[in-house]
Amino acid sequence: MDHQSPFTLAHGDCRADVHPATGGALAALRWRGRDILRAAPANAGVRQMACYPLAPYSNRIGNAMLQADGHTHALRANFPPEPHSIHGFGWQRAWHVAARTSDSAELLLVHGGDADWPFACTVQQTVLLDDAGLRLTLSVRNDDTRAMPVGLGFHPYFPLAPGLRLQAQWDGVWSMGADRLPAGLAPVAQASPFATPQPVAGWQADNCYSGWMGRASLDYGNYSVQLSASDNCGHLVCFAPNDERGFIALEPVTHANNAFALAARGAQGTGMRVLAPGESLHIAMRLAMKDTAEAQHA
Repeated sequence: MDHQSPFTLAHGDCRADVHPATGGALAALRWRGRDILRAAPANAGVRQMACYPLAPYSNRIGNAMLQADGHTHALRANFPPEPHSIHGFGWQRAWHVAARTSDSAELLLVHGGDADWPFACTVQQTVLLDDAGLRLTLSVRNDDTRAMPVGLGFHPYFPLAPGLRLQAQWDGVWSMGADRLPAGLAPVAQASPFATPQPVAGWQADNCYSGWMGRASLDYGNYSVQLSASDNCGHLVCFAPNDERGFIALEPVTHANNAFALAARGAQGTGMRVLAPGESLHIAMRLAMKDTAEAQHA
């Protein structure tokens, strides 16, 4: 078996293109001929992929300085020209295919510790297609002799189609400063603006929302996509640039942006976790697709 070349999984109406060597990413997810996620062009880099894993943390570590157990670790700023490090190392590494069937795959990434992340760890991702759609799981195990701060997430990109309506609930937002780092957590006045289905057109956001209820619905008119995540994904990063790129990213994650530094300063509700040597963290995300006409007659 080739352990790093792209391949396609299939189950019923679903097809998923997996690119292990490009950050363990999905290049496409199709259902009944529709692109459920933004499809990557040929020879695309990971930033153009349909979905990629975030490990061993999500979003930015401010100025690439990791605060852990009273120590500061200088990381590589891996997204120039920004001074921060972002999304961990998993999205910029080649993954190894440990197992594969016609509709599932297990990808593995063994990390010994380096300038991107000073702790030894093993990251595992599974991709599964079933009758409902797509299920992804992601885990990280601390292989180091030291306690390791950690977080996980997924970064799916959805097509921004005319008439798209979003429903998702959260109770707080980490306000973003000019440095693209959170300045503080503020409660959402009254209710989430998408507590009931609302048009996405014109909405511009690049924020992390806390108290996320673990569910989001995208209604494209003739079909819908139900996003759900494991209970430990209590934050949702929404990136809606509202421009010609034509996508909206809804990222289920375990922690707030820059959570390690925020927690070191005493901030509450960051979602930061610490794994003892040998301990693991696991998360999951599902995308379930429904045809609107079929749902109405169900």
